[in-house]
Amino acid sequence: MKWLRRFPHPCLWLLVLLQRTPVLRLAFVADGPTPVPRAFSLLTSTVTWGATLGTMHTLAGATQLVVTSELVVGTVGTPISPVAFTLTGAQSPVRSFNIIEGSLPPGVFVEGANDGVLNASAGRIVGTPTVPGEYWISLAGYAQLFATSSTSDPETIHFTITAPGSVAPSITTQPLSRAAAAESSVALTVAATGTPAFTYQWSKNGDALPNATGATLTLTNVQSADAGNYRVVVSNSAGTATSSTATLTVNAAFTLQPASQFVAPGSTVVLTAAATGSGLTYQWKKDGVALAGATNPTLTLNAMVPERAGFYAVTATGPTSATNSTVAIVTVNTGGGSRLTNVGIRGYIAPGAALTPGFVLQGSGQKSLVIRAVGPTLRTLGLSGWVADPILDITRLGSGDVIAHNDNWEGAAQISAAFRTVGAFPYAALDSRDAAIVRSLEADGAVAYAVRITTATTIDSGIVLAEIYDADPVDSPVRLVNVSTMGFVGTGDRALVPGFYISGTAPKLLLIRAVGPGLGQFGVTGLLTDPQLSVVPAGANYAVAANDNWGNSAEINAAFLKVAAFALPVGSGDAALIVRLPPGGYSVVVSGVANATGTALVEVYDLEQ
Repeated sequence: MKWLRRFPHPCLWLLVLLQRTPVLRLAFVADGPTPVPRAFSLLTSTVTWGATLGTMHTLAGATQLVVTSELVVGTVGTPISPVAFTLTGAQSPVRSFNIIEGSLPPGVFVEGANDGVLNASAGRIVGTPTVPGEYWISLAGYAQLFATSSTSDPETIHFTITAPGSVAPSITTQPLSRAAAAESSVALTVAATGTPAFTYQWSKNGDALPNATGATLTLTNVQSADAGNYRVVVSNSAGTATSSTATLTVNAAFTLQPASQFVAPGSTVVLTAAATGSGLTYQWKKDGVALAGATNPTLTLNAMVPERAGFYAVTATGPTSATNSTVAIVTVNTGGGSRLTNVGIRGYIAPGAALTPGFVLQGSGQKSLVIRAVGPTLRTLGLSGWVADPILDITRLGSGDVIAHNDNWEGAAQISAAFRTVGAFPYAALDSRDAAIVRSLEADGAVAYAVRITTATTIDSGIVLAEIYDADPVDSPVRLVNVSTMGFVGTGDRALVPGFYISGTAPKLLLIRAVGPGLGQFGVTGLLTDPQLSVVPAGANYAVAANDNWGNSAEINAAFLKVAAFALPVGSGDAALIVRLPPGGYSVVVSGVANATGTALVEVYDLEQ
C-alpha cells in the first residue's frame, strides 16, 4: 500500500469505501493511485475520483513519457542543453506534468511550471546551474490540469553539474603493498590531481571501511585479521578514480631473538625466541635447512661438537604469513687455529677511476700471494658489463713505489699452476686480457700493501673482480690480518661486494666496517652518505650479521683501538659490527640506504691477531 502515502487523510477514507465496489476496486488496482491536493474537500475528492475513472486507461499500457535526455551533464555558469519532454500513446492529450520526486539543480527549472507542476501538453527543462553536484528528478504526466488525475509511468532524469574548470581525479601515487609486523602501525597513502577538492573512501577486500575517508589510511596495532587487499576511491564533482590494490601482509613480530653463542665442546646450548601474533607455529633451521621435530619457541642442543656449529634461526608462521628471526651463530671453541686466507672484491670502476683493495701482512718473513684482476673471464660466470682490459699494480704503503705490475697475464704456466694451488677458477683463455701476479711479499711486523686496478683508457669502465690468495700453509709465520677495499658503491651489478675465506678448524672473531661519512676527515669526496652492510655465507641466501649505523658502541670503539683502525665520527652513518664466524667463505654486501650511491671503504679485521 505504498501509494496510500500520496493521499491526504480524508481521501484515504473515501478509497476504503470505494474498495467495497468490486468494479471500482479493479479499475483502481489496474491504473494506480490518484494524487489529490490537500485544498480539495472530501466532496471534491469524491467528484474528481468519479470523473477521472473514465480517463485512467488513457495513460496506461502503451502510454510513455518521452524525454530527449535522461542524463544531463553541465557546468556551473553555463546553460544546460534543454531537455524536452512529452507524452506519447495517450488516447486523450496530456494536460499537465509534475516532478514527483527529487530536485532540479539550483538555477535549472521547468519552463512555465509552478511549484514543479506544468499545465501543458509538452515542456522543457532549461536554465543555468549555480551549484555543482549530482541531482535527479522523477517526472510524471497527467491527463488533467494541476496534476490531479492518474499519472504515466514516471521518467528519471539525472543531472551531473561540475564546477567551472573541474577535472576528474587522476591518481599520481598509488598505495603500496606492505608487510608489517603484528602490533605495529601501517599507513597506506594515495595522491591524486584534479579539481575541485576530493573525497576518499577506502575499502578492504571490496567492503567500505567506516570513517576511512582521508588520503592516508592508518592502521594501528595491526593483527592477522587486518591482512587483505586495500583500495581507495577518489571522487570529486567531475568524476571518480579507483586506486590499484595494495596488499597488506601481517607478519609475526619477534619480541625475543635467538642469541649467538660461543661454547666449549660438550656444552648445552639453549636458543629461545618469542613472537607476537595469533595461531603461530615455529620451525627451527640450521644453515637454512629445517630441523626435524624442532617446532617449539625454544631449541635445546645437547653435547655440542664442532660439527653442530652453524647458523640457527626460527620461522614463526601465522594465518597469512611467515617471519624469520635473526640468525644465531653457534660456534664451538675447538682450541685450534684459523686465519684469513683469501679475499675477493667485485666492484665497479667508473671512467678514470680505480678499484683499490688493500691488505696487511703480520709476522716476519715472506708471504706467497696470488693476486688477480679478473675482467673478460667474468663472462664465463654469467656477468656482463665487465672491464675489457684491467691493469694491476701493487704498492707498499709508505713508499709509493710500484713493486709489481701486470696488464695481460699471457697464459703463463707458472701462473696457471698457482691458480690450481690456491683453488682459483681458471681464466677463460691463455690470451685473455685478465691480469694476474704471483709474488712473495715481505713482512716485518705489520706491513700494508695496496692493489690498484685501473682500466686501459680513462674512458673505459665496468665490473672487475679483485682477488688476493694466501698460497702458504695455514700455520705459516706470516698471515693476512686485515683486508680492505675502497671503491664505488652502486646498485644491482654495481654494488661493492667483498668476500673472504676463513681457513682452519676454529671460529674467527672479526671486525667488519663499511665507512662512508668517516672518509670525509681524509678529504675524500663523493661519499656514500649512509652505508649498510650484511654478511652472507657462501652459497646462502640469508645474512648472518648486519648493521646500518654503528651507534658509537663502546665495544666497537675498543675493537677500533685494538686493530689500530681509524676512529669514526660520533653519530656518523658508517656501519660496523663484530662477529664470530666458523671456517668457510663469506661475502660482505655493501649498499646505500634508499639505494644511494657513492664511494665507501670496506674493511675486515682479524681481532685475534
